[in-house]
Amino acid sequence: GFTDSKVFSKYGILLKNLGELKEAEKFQKKAIEIDPKYMNAYLNLGIIMKYVGKLKEAVEPLRRFIEINPNHVNSLNILGNLLRDLGELKEAEVLMKKVVKLKPLSGAAHSNLGFIFLSKGENELALSCFYKSCHLLRFNRQNNPDPILSFGLISKSKIKHDIEQFEYLISKGIEAKKFLKLVNIYNKLLLEIDWPSENEIFSIDENYQFLLKDNYNLLLHRIETERFDFSVLNDSLDYDEITDDYLEHDFGLTYIDELLNPIALESLRRFLLCSTIWFGIKNGGYLGAYLTQGFANPLLLQIAEELRIKFPKIFKNYSLNQAWAFKYDSEAKNENSNLSGINVHADFAAVNVNFWITPSYANLDLNSGGLIVYDVEAPKDWDFNTYNRDQKKIQQELKKSKGKTIVIPYRGNRAVIFNSNLFHETDNYFFKDGYENRRINITMLFGSRN
Repeated sequence: GFTDSKVFSKYGILLKNLGELKEAEKFQKKAIEIDPKYMNAYLNLGIIMKYVGKLKEAVEPLRRFIEINPNHVNSLNILGNLLRDLGELKEAEVLMKKVVKLKPLSGAAHSNLGFIFLSKGENELALSCFYKSCHLLRFNRQNNPDPILSFGLISKSKIKHDIEQFEYLISKGIEAKKFLKLVNIYNKLLLEIDWPSENEIFSIDENYQFLLKDNYNLLLHRIETERFDFSVLNDSLDYDEITDDYLEHDFGLTYIDELLNPIALESLRRFLLCSTIWFGIKNGGYLGAYLTQGFANPLLLQIAEELRIKFPKIFKNYSLNQAWAFKYDSEAKNENSNLSGINVHADFAAVNVNFWITPSYANLDLNSGGLIVYDVEAPKDWDFNTYNRDQKKIQQELKKSKGKTIVIPYRGNRAVIFNSNLFHETDNYFFKDGYENRRINITMLFGSRN
């Protein structure tokens, strides 16, 4: 019986990897039926259930597995994140604290605990977890479990950005000697490497690894933004009118001009220009900064908090679940450039806030550069990978549009608030050259998709 259940379970995993999820689920259940003591089948079943979005059904098999394997870190992580998605925050916190205890040097463990505190609205605790994970993942290479992904990949647009950022820091009198040395090293790379294109991501040649090992994609400089003791949202916003506008839309959508007051905007902008937190290298040539790797800061969480308080009918009781920033390359405007923004996708959340930090004067075409929001929702039965990445399926779905797609042009300090189920993408953008003119957007996700 035991060997049969093992075979069934392994075959189920194979089917999962091939995308045959219904069959994969059947085989795991069969393995359990043959031998209820074969614990791996419970773990595999839980993972498959989570993958297909049957979150509630995934909990029981994972709990069964953990009863017998109480210190199995991977399953504790999976169940903890799952319970967070289901709003079972107390139990999620207990599990994640256990993971942190078992693996104190794991950045991911601190990250996951941080997201649970974030969901509970315990911002101070969330920030301290995110700082800890950033320190572990980006302060040096020792504790990063994935050196290839984090330090081994490079693109021409990433190196160019880093040179521009280092030069900007030098111009502000920040650690000039250190950054001048790095500018020289990175310029040497720029000239010597045979780049296939602006945006292609590839592995760093061994000859250059020594030059980059103590500086590339690490937290070399970060400035702190404070939490202000006054409201950071613009005082003159008409909250009722904005709420009504959102609710009048078929699915929920509005945009706000002059979202932040000038002091908060300037503080956030300085943070994003000076902090070397742009670790995510994307195919379009743009870069990402993430909560768990240096982007989390008190001001950001204050903005999220005030949005929830000022717009209760839009944000209901949704907590902030995720946030990131993207920074783009102005060369996208050149005719033969293959740089681009983000493809059409939907997000795993209830409400999406997308706001823009670079001043309007950097935008060369005031009719573009912002966001395209379609009047089509991602089907409820699609899993994350489908509605986030499967361009072919998404394009078929977009044919259902009633022609009410909205193009919201770029303006500095403008925020678009919309139902996260709606498909959306970056509009074409034409921005001035120069480091300070790069387009920067911040995305915040509230609540979960269901």
